[in-house]
Amino acid sequence: MKTVQSQIAWCARAQWSMTVAMAAIILAFFIFGYRPTSQHRNALRSEIATKVGLLETNQARAKGLTTLAIEVDRLRIKLERFNKQLPKTPGLGEFINDTAQISNQFAIKKLMNQPGMLRRMDLYGEIPIVMSFEGDFSNVFSFVRRLEEMPRLTRVKSLTLHSKDGKPGEVDVNLAMNIYFSEL
Repeated sequence: MKTVQSQIAWCARAQWSMTVAMAAIILAFFIFGYRPTSQHRNALRSEIATKVGLLETNQARAKGLTTLAIEVDRLRIKLERFNKQLPKTPGLGEFINDTAQISNQFAIKKLMNQPGMLRRMDLYGEIPIVMSFEGDFSNVFSFVRRLEEMPRLTRVKSLTLHSKDGKPGEVDVNLAMNIYFSEL
């Protein structure tokens, strides 16, 4: 039989063995379980903080999108007013017919068109036209405005008005302009 002392020594060794085993298990848990999980959790928290900051920044920027969209629509409408066509051919006859019809609408008298020499540029061509006519000032103003509102791209180079002697409100007009077309 075992003596009490041998049993005590055996229990002491077992206690130390259990203590060392328990310490090894705790150390292994810390090294292989707790520490990697903590590092992963901290990395996720850091990533969450970064994403929250990015979300807040994007939300702040997105608040201005409605005003930006309204501004874009306003500018698109404004651009459509100035969106002129650049025909593929000179279309001088068509332009002169259109001006004649408009002049009849506004009681413009003595309309004379004098086209100049066609000039070809790299991407477009232009034809200078000198117009002279007369009429009531308000009708002349409306006529020139309608010329500007034509869908064709034009540019007024000069405009001179002279009052007619003896007739109040009547003016003589000399207008120099260019019409443009594409060279495709």
